[in-house]
Amino acid sequence: MLRIDIIYNKLQEIAPTYPDGITTQQLADLLNYSRANVSNDLNLLVQQEKVIKNKGKPVKYFPTLGTQSDSTSPAKQHYDQFDKFVETNTSLHTLIEQAKAAIFYPPNGMNMLILGETGVGKSMFAELIYDYAKKIHKINDDAPFIHFNCADYASNPQLLLAQLFGSKKGAYSGAIEDRMGLIEKAHNGFLFLDEVHRLSPEGQEIFFTFIDKGIFHRLGETEERTATVRIISATTEDPNSALLRTFTRRFPMLITLPPLRERSFEERFSLIQHFFNIESAQLKEKIVVSSNALRALLGYDCPNNIGQLKSDIRFICAAAYAKYISGNQPEHIYINSSLLPPHISSALLIETKHRQTWNKIIGINRKNIIFQGEDNNILYENNQTSDIYDIVNRRITELKTQGVETSQLEEEIEQDIQDYFQTYVYNNPKRYDINKLKNIISTKILRLTETLIDYTEQALQRELNGSIYYSLATHIESTLKRINNHQTISHPQLNKIRTNYPREFNAALDCLRTIEHIMDITIPIDEAAYLAMFFIYGNDHTIAPHNNVQVIVIAHGTQTATAMTHTAHELLSMEYAMAFDVPLNAQPQVILDKIVEYLHSTGGRSDVLLLVDMGSLKTFGEEIEQRCHVNTRTIQLVSTLHIIEAIQNAANGHSLQDVYQNVIMVNSITQEVPVVIEKEESIVNKKLAILIINIPNNKSTHITKELLMKTLSYRKNILDIISFDLPNKDNDIYQEIVRIQQDYVIVAIISPFNFNTAIAQFDLTSLLYEDNINRLQQLIDIETIYSLIEKTLSNILSNIDQRNLLSDIKLFNENISKQFNIHLSNNTLIGLVMHIACMLEQLVNGKPSTIKFLDKENYINRYQSEFNIIKQELKRFERKLNTTIPDDEICYILKFFNHA
Repeated sequence: MLRIDIIYNKLQEIAPTYPDGITTQQLADLLNYSRANVSNDLNLLVQQEKVIKNKGKPVKYFPTLGTQSDSTSPAKQHYDQFDKFVETNTSLHTLIEQAKAAIFYPPNGMNMLILGETGVGKSMFAELIYDYAKKIHKINDDAPFIHFNCADYASNPQLLLAQLFGSKKGAYSGAIEDRMGLIEKAHNGFLFLDEVHRLSPEGQEIFFTFIDKGIFHRLGETEERTATVRIISATTEDPNSALLRTFTRRFPMLITLPPLRERSFEERFSLIQHFFNIESAQLKEKIVVSSNALRALLGYDCPNNIGQLKSDIRFICAAAYAKYISGNQPEHIYINSSLLPPHISSALLIETKHRQTWNKIIGINRKNIIFQGEDNNILYENNQTSDIYDIVNRRITELKTQGVETSQLEEEIEQDIQDYFQTYVYNNPKRYDINKLKNIISTKILRLTETLIDYTEQALQRELNGSIYYSLATHIESTLKRINNHQTISHPQLNKIRTNYPREFNAALDCLRTIEHIMDITIPIDEAAYLAMFFIYGNDHTIAPHNNVQVIVIAHGTQTATAMTHTAHELLSMEYAMAFDVPLNAQPQVILDKIVEYLHSTGGRSDVLLLVDMGSLKTFGEEIEQRCHVNTRTIQLVSTLHIIEAIQNAANGHSLQDVYQNVIMVNSITQEVPVVIEKEESIVNKKLAILIINIPNNKSTHITKELLMKTLSYRKNILDIISFDLPNKDNDIYQEIVRIQQDYVIVAIISPFNFNTAIAQFDLTSLLYEDNINRLQQLIDIETIYSLIEKTLSNILSNIDQRNLLSDIKLFNENISKQFNIHLSNNTLIGLVMHIACMLEQLVNGKPSTIKFLDKENYINRYQSEFNIIKQELKRFERKLNTTIPDDEICYILKFFNHA
């Protein structure tokens, strides 16, 4: 028996002794368990609504049912909720009467089949029926209610039957002990078969005997057993096509629940009120909701019905709770329309015809409505997911441990909330497509993404796979947030990507400038490597019949792995990965056996990448290697983006290690691993400056500055235009220049006077000519590139000082450009500087050059003069670093200039 079951049974046993409830420490002492474990399990039982805790101090717990008999007991209050539900859901009145008739039907009631779309509340309705049966004493207060989802074992009829009927030791592979089935556990209570259409025809036929006669056999034994069980089934499908007629005849009472769109606004408001009260009770804080926010919730399109409504409200509360707990809203948890996701807030614009009804429900002059956690014991269809508030609290504790200040908490936990929202709301293949990305990504970024894809396809002369649209858009959004948060962006394989994929890297550099221009932001050069990866892996492709790596997704929950994999397949327009869901009540060994069985069925010896969420699943790889004789790698805490990356790499034929490494790199793109916000610093070590020096009290200085600001293209966080008047003494001007150079790299001086300095100089009137403006622009571009590269090199070089090296490289490039009478393009200059720096770092570290220049001798003979010039200029590096640069490298560097 699981620890949580022992705790629950003990709580029921001692309830009469502790009529006012028992504290966590008291229960831990009685069971000799650690307080932390008992507290964790009690909170899980509260979420399952099996246990109630009071609102005072100390916190005390008691079981929901069977502990008290007076009218104020939790059980009595819980029973009363059935009548309250009837009162607030008038459209279900007839259906409720049908359910009551089925419960009363002698001797043991009728079996019921509940029909309806996803999220309409089928499991909620089944639990209400169960509660009502206890209320009228058709079943005992301690009668069980067993919920079984047939989809969990639909692909394995043998395991499904073992779950339902039980099994004898040795009945099948993995059956290591006698096991009681769910039918026995549901004896004298209810068995709820959810998604019953996933029960195979053979399974339906085997179930007949039990339904008709109440007898059954455990799998693998001949002993006949009996049980008295009331059965409720549910399906989203048409029973006439999805179920055997002989099966549906065993369910004489059909109940069809209407979708949320067919319910009245009054009923919908009742649901909204109930869900906010649940959140308020859980948080032990009142929730204040503006009337506009409530109007939007009443009117927005909610295709996934009550389940989506509840998830959306939880997301909104989580966002408000994050602000509240971080101190930005100290008085209470407050929700207004600005906090709503776009797909909800848009209802305020398009649903004006319903405003009269909304005003009738909410009140035309009422600004806010307060929810304080009352009446929150009604059982609605539960979302078996992680608790968002636990995630937020855990994240806040983690950040505080890292020393992050309170003012920064909100930005940091925002991504965690968005991940939760995406996983449990948007990762629905029927709703989640590119056309709806505007609900979670800004229109500006989506349009920017389209522009980048169009440009790249033209630059590379090939189409990119449409699946990268979503990945690239979310990546750009993540990058902009990271820069705004002053977080470092670095790519460990920047030079490798630049070398191996020059066309994609150059396209990425151009895209980088487009992003900077449109978003008015400066981005490190390292980001070009990430963009290039999207273009590298964005090739349109088809899957080969034999693949090197199989991708298997395993996650806890009834549909978590399936939903994420489904979303990845839709976005990539292909099916590749295999999903295995692990229901919370399932034994991990059973799931492992299913995976091994699947791998054996493929008949191959492909390597396997396991993408898992948490817990014992991370150990599956070792046993799979032993039982299937294949290589495996495992990645934990995965998201849909990890699955997308894994599929793209595996489908392109990469090795297991390469796929693993590339998927791991997704963490640096999505920020799904904890990152420390760095102290704000400049994106370059020294800013650039243009100096305007003029005669005192001359108005032309101001005019010149305005002209430059309008005609030049530059990054304002990298370059300043500084103007001042000429000092009275000649030496003072040089002292002023030296002083400015302590904080700036001076690009040019603009003045009617000539100064004795190596800095480029322009006369005021010369800037009226386009050629001179273009020359000044080139100087700005070149110095900007060197400034940005200096930051990048600081992350790459380990044994060479990047500042001194960069000065030498800059001098080398200037000398060669002058002697060859050429101008290097920005992209070529970036590539050349990166190559020389990384080449020298490699040689200094004692590693041989990796460049093997084909047809080297002919190339040297063809460009003998140019080769000798470059070789002579490179001796500066050889002397300083005590190394020798091979001829292959000299030819490779010469190629940069020949292609300029």
